[in-house]
Amino acid sequence: MSDVIYYIAMALFLIGAIGYGVFLYRTIKDKLRLTFDVLIKKNTLVLGGFSLGIVLSLVLFTVAFYVDPVTLSYVSSKEGLVIDAGHQFLSYFFIILFAVSMMAFITAFFYYFFFNNFEDKFRKWFKIIMYSSIPLMFVFFILMSEGNAPYLTYPLCNSLYIGKHGIKFINTYSHPEPFFIYESGSGYVLDGGISIAFYAVFILSGALLVFALSDHLTYKYYGKHGLLTTCFLIAFPMGLIGARLWYVVLDISKLGGSSHFVTNPISILYFNEGGLGIMGGAILGIISGVGVMLYFKYIKKNPDFTKMSYLRLADFIVPAILIAQAIGRFGNFFNAEVHGNEIPFSSLSWLPTFMQYNYQFNYATQISDLTQAYLPLSIMETITNLTGYFVIYFGIVKGLGKYHAPGSGVGWYLVWYGATRAFLEPLRYGEFEYQASVDTAYIMIAGGLAIVAFFIVFKILKDKKLWIFKNSTFKDEILVNEELSNKELLRNVIILGSFLLIMIIVITVLFNIW
Repeated sequence: MSDVIYYIAMALFLIGAIGYGVFLYRTIKDKLRLTFDVLIKKNTLVLGGFSLGIVLSLVLFTVAFYVDPVTLSYVSSKEGLVIDAGHQFLSYFFIILFAVSMMAFITAFFYYFFFNNFEDKFRKWFKIIMYSSIPLMFVFFILMSEGNAPYLTYPLCNSLYIGKHGIKFINTYSHPEPFFIYESGSGYVLDGGISIAFYAVFILSGALLVFALSDHLTYKYYGKHGLLTTCFLIAFPMGLIGARLWYVVLDISKLGGSSHFVTNPISILYFNEGGLGIMGGAILGIISGVGVMLYFKYIKKNPDFTKMSYLRLADFIVPAILIAQAIGRFGNFFNAEVHGNEIPFSSLSWLPTFMQYNYQFNYATQISDLTQAYLPLSIMETITNLTGYFVIYFGIVKGLGKYHAPGSGVGWYLVWYGATRAFLEPLRYGEFEYQASVDTAYIMIAGGLAIVAFFIVFKILKDKKLWIFKNSTFKDEILVNEELSNKELLRNVIILGSFLLIMIIVITVLFNIW
């Protein structure tokens, strides 16, 4: 019964999502011919219908979860555990609210960013809906998860299996039957199917989000979409290669000749077996992206690129990488890897219940003392990376206005991420700790500070007309002038200072708990 409900829910979700996306895309193509009234009257019913299908599908997924034999077997195996009405209410009620807020966010996002022909008062409402939906989605998801948490099987699933045994969420490290079979000499292998790792999904989602954000800002400043597409299509795969090579180098530096990359060099190419170092991905991805952009500007002399200031581009593209890195860390969470050493389980009370339980696992092995858990480094880095993006872009790049030195956003990114890794790396659980990463983190901090200092000096010399070189890299023909008044600057400094003070207090409190 649960499989039937599960596949109905999946079909309904796909139909709703595809239909919603296609209809919205066609609407965007006709945006110049649509007024606000026509858009609302024409689209509300259709988009509402597809949204309702997505909401209903998520409800059916919840129904399938509660009648799934795996869930019922798990509940019956735990003494004193029953599926009660309170937890079911949390699951059903808040999954509906989560889905509604998610669809409201998506709709408002597209209307706000792609329908610039609307009056400002309408766009203001779209902006309000879009930004207010984000915290609501977060709160509703947490409350929904509290309903499911006691009945989930831990460690949590980390992959989607597609094969002869159907379509299921599984944990590949647990080697569950019938999805895995044991072969002599090869160990556990998938039985007639493929698995799509959540880690890969999170990395790709983070990269696409950063690309969409960068493309929007490029359009905002230079009036054209798609200028960064080629750059992304090259920089992203190069980033994956850099991440893999970084992991390989770290593994060899730690294990030497006993590393399986030394004993079996061909395994370097086995990306599907896991093993990526985000720091290496960021480094090679940035280098590749910069190379592509320089090629278009100086070799191809493409007019769309020659009129740009690459320093301005770097100020909003490079710090945004922190967002991708923050999202990518959720892959480590679902894999139950890259965590810290043991701490009291009670210290995780500030986290959602499902996270608390999952941090009792190292891959598929549960911690021996259930009063303990592992330090949640992946969540900590997600928080620090997201904080870093808002501090660098909104606090420094935009917040300082005319006092900001263009190009220094790159240096601040290196300083922030280097400091994050220098602080968190020594806290890692033994098998995940690499001294080389700590050393590189300090190099990133030093290099970042040098870059910041260089661009500050460059700005001073340029403003005083003492810079002896004239280079089109520093020209900016279309960029909107967003210089801030002293009043606005003071406001931004107060907001940024208050935000940092709150973050310091929160982190201090959490570490006191630990």
